[in-house]
Amino acid sequence: MDELIQRSVQTDSNELRALEKASFSEDTIDDLIQRFEEAVHANEYDQEYWYARELQTLLAYGGWQKFSEGVIPRAIISCKNSGVDPDDHFIHVDKMVGIGSDAERTIGDIMLTRYACYLIAQNADARKKPVAFAQTYFAIQTRRQELEDQKSVDFDNLSEDQKRLYMRNQVTDFNKKLASAAKSKGVETDKDFAIFQSKGYQGLYGGRTVKEIRSYKQLPQKAKILDHMGSVELAANLFRITQTEQKLRNDSDIRTKAQANNTHYDVGKQVRDAMLQISGTLPEDLPVARDVKKLEQKKGKKVIASKSTPVIENKPINLRKELWKYTLLVMAKEPNGEISTTKAIEELPKYIVIPEESKAILEGRKDSKFSQLVRNLKSHKTSKTNFIYQGYAESIERGFRITQKGLEFVKSEFSDRIL
Repeated sequence: MDELIQRSVQTDSNELRALEKASFSEDTIDDLIQRFEEAVHANEYDQEYWYARELQTLLAYGGWQKFSEGVIPRAIISCKNSGVDPDDHFIHVDKMVGIGSDAERTIGDIMLTRYACYLIAQNADARKKPVAFAQTYFAIQTRRQELEDQKSVDFDNLSEDQKRLYMRNQVTDFNKKLASAAKSKGVETDKDFAIFQSKGYQGLYGGRTVKEIRSYKQLPQKAKILDHMGSVELAANLFRITQTEQKLRNDSDIRTKAQANNTHYDVGKQVRDAMLQISGTLPEDLPVARDVKKLEQKKGKKVIASKSTPVIENKPINLRKELWKYTLLVMAKEPNGEISTTKAIEELPKYIVIPEESKAILEGRKDSKFSQLVRNLKSHKTSKTNFIYQGYAESIERGFRITQKGLEFVKSEFSDRIL
């Protein structure tokens, strides 16, 4: 896993080798890495992209029509479902190609970002060896770019303890997103989620449950196994979590709790197989680390805040005039941009200072003035000054959903809080 991450870096822009007649049947991981790295192009701003027709060949699809009319449209739908504009990642272009005797003709192609390639791989036929490889390759590249894009985090220069603290916070944050995705498939009760989590661990750790992993690693009976993982093992678990979440959200064939459990197991096993094939080390055999909670206590605070943890000092605001803005900010950080009114009331104090007089319980009600103001954002949606009426958010059952207009506002208004 670590080897593949290290090798998944930007390469020079080279012409793609002639791959049309290539066979993937005997390819090693080294061969596949080389082919995918040679396929990358770069524009004048050193931004990487791939061509869809070249990716089609790399993924061992014989015909352009099946690839362009089947796989790519599914990837575009996944992109939309993730709240991302496909036009930023799938750019249709015309190319001139030779047809012999110095003649040329124009063909249509698509320039793809790394994220677009990742979505295509996720929606392609995983029975094809190059597709299975590409799912890992582009997922790791995409995740690596996310880390590099966080300018406040120079990950490569962190100490092992700092990496552990950072990765542990990431696991916590993304587990919340995974829980949301699993809930949509019927994983609802605490018992359901415990079974669902266990299936993921069993896939990654060779069939072992949490209790058995704890025993194998000789950890205390009540120890949290994630708190005793090194950065590499945490990265493997984060990969399991993020890929399962994406699979649950994008695969419409997954409809039941049992299917969600099986998916978590399968993704865990794929990560395990990748680790074995790439580094030869299984997760249960990685070194046990000291309790990460003790590191936090020693530092007095977390070395690095996770991506979704606010690090800006909260300030007082005019609740009647500005509360809607911060409610949008909270929504923007939630899976699918959705939040219940109750959760918004819980989350907003993490971003703003609530005046003491607004915390007091209103006479004749069981609500505070602050809570009532939040609820009014929904109940007053027909008011012309309301953020729902103005198109920044939508009213959903028991809460709100941010719109594209709302997301653009948040990016502009809170650029210091959106990492």
